[in-house]
Amino acid sequence: MRISTLPLILVVACSSAHKVDAPTVSSHSGPPSLATDPPDPFAPIREFADSVAHRAALPPTNDPWGDNAREVVFLDQNWGPVEGLWFWYANQGSRLIRRDLLLHLELADSQRPLASAESWARFRLMAQEPTPNNPDGLPVGLPRDGDHIGLSCAACHASQLVYEGTAVRIDGAPAIMDMNGLFEAIEASIHATLADSAKLDRLLAVAGAAGSSEKEAELILALQQARVFFTTYNANFQANPGGYGRVDAIGGILNQVIRVTSGTTNSVSADAPTSFPVLWDAPRHDWVQWTAFSSNGGPGSLARNVGQVVGVFGELHPTGIHNAEENRRGFSTSIRAHSLVDMEEAVWKLQSPVWPDEVLPPIDRGLAEQGESLYAEHCAACHAPIDRADPGRRVEAMVIGIDNVGTDPRAADNLVEAVLPTGILEGSLTVDGDGVLGTEASGIDMIIAVAGNALKQRKTAVVRTLANAKRWSLAETPKQGSFREDSPEQPFASLRAYKARPLNGVWASSPYLHNGSVPTLYDLLLPEDQRPQRFTVGRWTFDPVRVGYESRETGPGVVDTTIPGNNNSGHTYGTAIAEDERLALVEYLKTL
Repeated sequence: MRISTLPLILVVACSSAHKVDAPTVSSHSGPPSLATDPPDPFAPIREFADSVAHRAALPPTNDPWGDNAREVVFLDQNWGPVEGLWFWYANQGSRLIRRDLLLHLELADSQRPLASAESWARFRLMAQEPTPNNPDGLPVGLPRDGDHIGLSCAACHASQLVYEGTAVRIDGAPAIMDMNGLFEAIEASIHATLADSAKLDRLLAVAGAAGSSEKEAELILALQQARVFFTTYNANFQANPGGYGRVDAIGGILNQVIRVTSGTTNSVSADAPTSFPVLWDAPRHDWVQWTAFSSNGGPGSLARNVGQVVGVFGELHPTGIHNAEENRRGFSTSIRAHSLVDMEEAVWKLQSPVWPDEVLPPIDRGLAEQGESLYAEHCAACHAPIDRADPGRRVEAMVIGIDNVGTDPRAADNLVEAVLPTGILEGSLTVDGDGVLGTEASGIDMIIAVAGNALKQRKTAVVRTLANAKRWSLAETPKQGSFREDSPEQPFASLRAYKARPLNGVWASSPYLHNGSVPTLYDLLLPEDQRPQRFTVGRWTFDPVRVGYESRETGPGVVDTTIPGNNNSGHTYGTAIAEDERLALVEYLKTL
C-alpha cells in the first residue's frame, strides 16, 4: 500500500462510517460552515495574552555556555501574542510523563529539581514565566494534558537566537533542544529516585503522597512504569543520538507503533537523526516531510499530524480489526484531532521571518544584489523563490533522488526498508478494508494502520480537514523532480529522495542539510572536502557572517560527520564558485 493512498483511504473509511459528504465550500474567502462550528481555540488566550508583556518569554541569563541576553524580541511573522502563546502550549494529546513526576523529581546527582531554569537551559528549552495556559511556568513546548505533561508542536518548531544581548524568538524555526539528552536525564532521575530511599521520601513528601500507603504505592508504581518507558525508549537512540537540534523522528514514530502493537523487544535502531524542519508554509506544500512521503491533499494534513503525535507520545490503544464493524470503529487514542486542525489553521497564517536589521548587522544590499544572479544560476531550479506575504502562495515540492543530490541516505533508507511485526494487528483488515495484515508489514503500512484507525474515531475532525482542503484548493498532485519511480518490486523507490523547499527564512534554520550536518550557510557552499567534519552544536549565539548558530571549540554538543547518518557530503550546487561570489550568495540568502 502506498503512503500516498492514506488520504483517500481516510475519506472512504470516514465517510462510510459517518454517512456524510464533505461540506460544499463556496468561492468566498470565509471559512466553511460545518454542522457544529468548532470552538475558537484562541478564546481562553485572548483573555490574558495582550496583558502579558513579551508573551511571558524569559531571556536566557546565567547561561552555562554564555549565550546570555537582556531582552526577548519577536519578529513580524503574521502572528501576535495570542497565536504565539496558544501555539506554544497547544495540547495535541501528547502524554510523555506524569506532571507530578516532572515537577518534583530531583536531578540524579543532586537534590536540585529536574524542572528548573538550569535544566531547561542545559537542554536548550526556552524559559517562560507562568501564564494561565502554562501555570507551572514550564518552557516552550511542554503543555499539560490532564495529569500528564507532553510535547507540543512548538517543542520542535520554535527557537531563538542570541546576538549582543538580545534574544530573538522565531516561531516555526527549527528548535535546537536536545530531546534525547532531556529524556536520558529524566530516566537517570527516575533510576536514582527508586534506588535512593532519601530521594524517594523527598519525592513522596513534595508530591503529597507521604503518609498514605495507598498514595505512596500508586506514585511508586507510576515511577516504575515511567522507568520502563524511558529505559526502553532511550535505548533505541544509542547508536547515533540526535543531540542538539536533531532527532530521528521517523525512527521514534516507528518504535512507538511497535511499542503498542508487538512490544519494545522488537524495536528498531533510530540511528538517522534529522533536523527539525521549518514550519512556516508547511500547510501550503503539496508534499511534506524530508522524504516527501506525506501529501497535504484531502485529509492528508490531519493524517500527517496524527502520525507526529504518535511519535511524541500520544496514547494508542490498538485492537485487532477483523470485521466491517470493527473496521468502521477503529480504536481509541489520546490524540486531540480537533486541536491538530486548529494548529494547521493557525500555521496557515504563519510567515517566514525577515532578517532583523535592527538586531543583526544590516544586510549589504549591494553585495546581496550580486548574489541574486548566482542564486538564479545555482539554486533557483530546486529552491524556487516565494513571496512570504502572498496569501495565495503554494509550494510544489521539488523532490531529488539520493543518487542525484548525494546527501546521507540513511534517513530515507530506514523508512523505505523498515519491516515491522504486526503483533496484535496480525490478521486485521487494512484501513481500507480491502486486505489483511500478515505477520509482518512495512513500516509505512504500519503507520497507515495506526494513524488511519485512530482517525476513524475523529470523524468530525476529518470533515473539518476536508473542508479546509477544499477551501484552500489542496489536492494530491504528482511529485516534481528527479527520483526513481515506484514499481511492484520497489513500491517505495520514490521515497529514496529528499525534498528541496523554498528558502524563505533559510537564514533562521541552521544547521543545514536534512540531517543538520553543516553548521552554516557559508559552510554549505564550500566544496565537500572543506566542510567541517566535526563541529559543536547547541549554542544560541548567532553568527551573522557565516549565517548560523556559532560553532566554537566548546559547546553543549558535537556533530561528528564521519558517523553514518551524519554524513555532510552531497548538495554540491554552487560550491565551485569563487570566494567573493560565495560571500555574495550568502548575503543574498539573508534577504529571503
